[in-house]
Amino acid sequence: VGDGREQRLLEHVVAEAEPGNPKSVLDVIDRYTASKGTWFMNIGDDKGPILDSVVERSNPRLALELGAYCGYSAVRIASRMKDPNGLLISIEMNPQNVEIARKMVEIAGLSDRVRVLEGTLETCLAELKSIIRDELQLSAIDLVFIDHNKNVYLKDYLQLKEEGLLKSGSVIVADNMGFPGSPSFWRYLKKNAQELHTVEHRCKFEYIGWISDIVTVSTCV
Repeated sequence: VGDGREQRLLEHVVAEAEPGNPKSVLDVIDRYTASKGTWFMNIGDDKGPILDSVVERSNPRLALELGAYCGYSAVRIASRMKDPNGLLISIEMNPQNVEIARKMVEIAGLSDRVRVLEGTLETCLAELKSIIRDELQLSAIDLVFIDHNKNVYLKDYLQLKEEGLLKSGSVIVADNMGFPGSPSFWRYLKKNAQELHTVEHRCKFEYIGWISDIVTVSTCV
């Protein structure tokens, strides 16, 4: 957000969370946001279980997050990846948030399962493909969590598709489809049901319970 709230959150987590305990890190973040009455761009404790269930059900070997912010969802995803070789690659364009997310992941004891890259999908694409195909010897991503600039949800999905980084069974989770919304991606999902089978989860906007939101979970056919 740029007003220092992210750094203050990190300092609080350093002081209060139990090192090596992902649940402790998440709980401290959720309690802090509730006590401060300050909005943070985390998926949060109301919508978080939706993401949890998708991770547990899809059992990804490789997950991609677009929009790390402070590392909350990275901790949430990585802590529920059961594959012993599972890896989450998280892309974040804000340099300060990159460092905060990396530190948050480190506190949770998940640095060996999460790699935070600085940039956008477009600028990180070559590195992403190198990690997937050269380092990991994989062909595609199992799970994608999109929670960044709503105006580029569709652009980034199409880029992943065009680069051959998705496969039948890949799962795409998109946050904030109800508020503030991503109209272009929403229209695409509606018009391309033969390509993406989508389930809508109606919920509350993160940390502001009186605003309705939607998380979409789409499976590549």
